[in-house]
Amino acid sequence: MKKLSLRVKMLMCILPVMAAAMIVLTYVASSLLSTNLQAANTDSMYQNVNANATAIDTKLEIVRTTTVNIAEMVSTSYRFVEMDNYRGTITKIISDNDSVLGSGIWFEPNAFDPAEKYMGPYWYKDGSEIVETWDYSNAGYDYFNEEYYTNAKALQKGQASITDPYYDETSGLVMSSCSAPIYDGDKFVGCVTVDMKLEDVQNMVSNIKIGKTGKAILLASDGTYIYTEDLDKVSGSVKMQEDPNSALAAMGTEIVQKASDSPLMGAAFDPNGTILLTYKNVPQVNWKMIIAMDLDEIEEPVDLAIRMLVVLAIASLLIGAIIIWIFVLSISKSINSVKTFAGLLANGDFTVDKIVNKRGDELGQMSESLNNMFESNRDVISRISDGSEQVSETSSGLASMANELSDQFGSIRENISGVNDAMMASGAATEEVNASVEEVNASVQQLASETEASSSEAADIKERAKEIEKKSHDAYENALSIAEQRQADLEDANEKAKVVDQIGSLADTIAEIADQINLLSLNASIEAARAGDAGKGFAVVASEINKLASGTSEAVEQIRDTIEGVQEAFGTLSGASDELLGFIKETAIPDYDNFVNVAKQYGSDADSFGVSSEKIAGMAENIRSAMDEVSKAIQNIAESTQDTADLSSRVNDSVMAASDVVTNVNDMTTKQEDIANTLGEIVGKFKLK
Repeated sequence: MKKLSLRVKMLMCILPVMAAAMIVLTYVASSLLSTNLQAANTDSMYQNVNANATAIDTKLEIVRTTTVNIAEMVSTSYRFVEMDNYRGTITKIISDNDSVLGSGIWFEPNAFDPAEKYMGPYWYKDGSEIVETWDYSNAGYDYFNEEYYTNAKALQKGQASITDPYYDETSGLVMSSCSAPIYDGDKFVGCVTVDMKLEDVQNMVSNIKIGKTGKAILLASDGTYIYTEDLDKVSGSVKMQEDPNSALAAMGTEIVQKASDSPLMGAAFDPNGTILLTYKNVPQVNWKMIIAMDLDEIEEPVDLAIRMLVVLAIASLLIGAIIIWIFVLSISKSINSVKTFAGLLANGDFTVDKIVNKRGDELGQMSESLNNMFESNRDVISRISDGSEQVSETSSGLASMANELSDQFGSIRENISGVNDAMMASGAATEEVNASVEEVNASVQQLASETEASSSEAADIKERAKEIEKKSHDAYENALSIAEQRQADLEDANEKAKVVDQIGSLADTIAEIADQINLLSLNASIEAARAGDAGKGFAVVASEINKLASGTSEAVEQIRDTIEGVQEAFGTLSGASDELLGFIKETAIPDYDNFVNVAKQYGSDADSFGVSSEKIAGMAENIRSAMDEVSKAIQNIAESTQDTADLSSRVNDSVMAASDVVTNVNDMTTKQEDIANTLGEIVGKFKLK
């Protein structure tokens, strides 16, 4: 390993780390992609199941509503009209709705006609004609035991029930019957049926497509196919859980038992792969809406992404290896240049050129440092060479200067006597300065006492300012809280006030119904008049209905007047509340806020005053200490003046000794000249030019 080149070592260290990072990145990316794709497809399947189950329920609700309306019409009129009177209404209903194949009215024994046990006319489409038949009003058919009749008998007034679909071989259609009970007061007197074809529902389910393999299936509550791609299974009334040719058969029982009003998820396993299922009940009929999709289709983008990531990883490793090789080659070249340059300097050759450096990294900094060292050392050696010559020249100059120093020492002895006289005068001035310092010190002490009192008062002011600030802030928060609460209450009241608008809409609806009832009563009166004596009883009912409609219209007008009064009162209350909230927000709260800011400024000023007082106190203490030091210094000066006089005589003795030293310096200059010659010989070994 030690003998390997720098380039090989860098590749062996960096490439394995890059490879490991690429592997981890590929694994994490594929895992996240798989999870996100499955979540997205699952959500799409959930949304489709929900939307289509709701769409099917909407289509069925139209039939349920139609059936209930017919039952309501029959329940209010069967005692006064002949059966032929219903023919026109039911014929129009069948003609106007392509999904409706037929409709029948089935009465309890002797309910419509005391002489007839079976009373069940049925109208159905025959091409473009509507045909009436009484073939089912007999003991042979016995409609009392049919599913649609028993279902209706178990329902309350205003409800309807749809039977499970069945395949009609004659028409080749999947059909279902909707039945609603006929009540006379609280007494069940029969039911109304509307037979419908489910071709529209089948077409809607067949158009559901998700991806390439996603498909939809619709089952009856017992698992019988209503729609699947294999229409033979529909015509054969095959159940999913019993279908030997379906990979989903194993899930059939679970779907029939577990399907709920919320989407559920399951999986079916097929030799060709796993199939994901989303299923739920169609509301009120418990039909099963299913969407199935191959798991391989969901995983296909993940596999493609993994292959692309592997190719990118390999390409990145190759490009990284090339970049590392080129980069290390550049580093190696720079290191060789530095090594050659350092070798020449080690041999004392300072005539070489500096390293050409274009790098800004650590190698560039090292090259620059070597260049600086080269310049510094060459300059030092040059200076030593020049200095050795100068030392030789200055040595002779020192000898002559030593002679001149001897002459100057004579003059120094004469000046020292004058210094002694000046010291005596300085002692007298020092005594006067000391007296002035004591007076200043007393004034500073009084200033310090006054400053301490000011600092204490500033602290009290600061505490009072904090208390005012706290109370002002609490009042500000309280006002803001009250304003927000009252605004929320006002918004809540505005929302509740919308109920008044809804009541107005209901009143309009009631008025329309009253108009229709009035029109119905008028038509009924006309029909009763045509019927002669037989219609007198019905005419009385029509008159009562007319009175009811008129009374309803008057009540609606009173409701409208009341609503207008409530809306006007609520508008006045809302406006007053808005003005009150505006006053709190625009006037009261800003005033509280300004008061809080003034309290803060009051506290800040007190704090600043306290700080200034403390600074003044500190400065006074410093001045007092300084004056003490000055007093001590003056005392020391007085003592030093006396000492200086004593020392001046000693200086005179030292001057005599220095004269002897100058003589010794003259001898040392001769030796220094010899040392300068030796330095010249050493510097000559370096190449500088």
